[in-house]
Amino acid sequence: MLKNILILLFLLTAFCASTRADARQDELGYLRTILPDALLQYAHLEVASSNAMAVLGEGTNTYLGLHVIPGQNKVNNGIRAEVSVDYPYEQGQTVSYSWRFMLPNDFASDAPANRWWLIGQWHDQPDKAKGETWKGFPSRSPPVAIGLAELDGRLVIGLTYGPTKPRNLGPLTVERGKWHNITIVIRWSRSSDGKASVFLDDLTKPALTADGPNMHNDVQHYLKLGMYRHPAINTDNWIYIDDVQISTIAKP
Repeated sequence: MLKNILILLFLLTAFCASTRADARQDELGYLRTILPDALLQYAHLEVASSNAMAVLGEGTNTYLGLHVIPGQNKVNNGIRAEVSVDYPYEQGQTVSYSWRFMLPNDFASDAPANRWWLIGQWHDQPDKAKGETWKGFPSRSPPVAIGLAELDGRLVIGLTYGPTKPRNLGPLTVERGKWHNITIVIRWSRSSDGKASVFLDDLTKPALTADGPNMHNDVQHYLKLGMYRHPAINTDNWIYIDDVQISTIAKP
């Protein structure tokens, strides 16, 4: 009897491991659409279901679609469809994050209410070196985020910056049905030497710049891009993402 129980436990463990491996391979199939191989080890999807994502386009010109709908299940306590990339860096280093995004021609905004709606954010995480875990970890707003709204009939994005007294900078106009290139260069710091610069499309000088602290704690803050929005927004929306690149460009 004991031998049979041990065999059953072994088979169940092997099955669960195989299922997790298959799920990861499916996830990587989506992530490879937008990420270079070097970043795959840091990345995963945060979506409510398989209907919240799609590989679109043809041949070598494919991209990832992320989808949110009214009443969808919450993911990590929020209404979101995001790609998460936990790229490693140390405080004092400068990291460049860039990607392309497009909002389709039928994209419905939350105007005139314009409740919070993020298409990019950098989130803090527990310090494992101090024995911290997600259990009991405080819920805090991202110290750096790219928000979306509609003003006077124009879709716009803006930068929210700061861990304790966030400042809003912008707006920058974006167009439905057009691919936009965005780059955010961040010097990560809990001190006054922190900085973030936002470049949009073909601009060679930053369109938005903010200075000062930009970290909640000493641990790397991870990028989440796609859509994360106020739970009362009731529109059906897609965002398209491609060509995600992250690199450390300066060290202390």
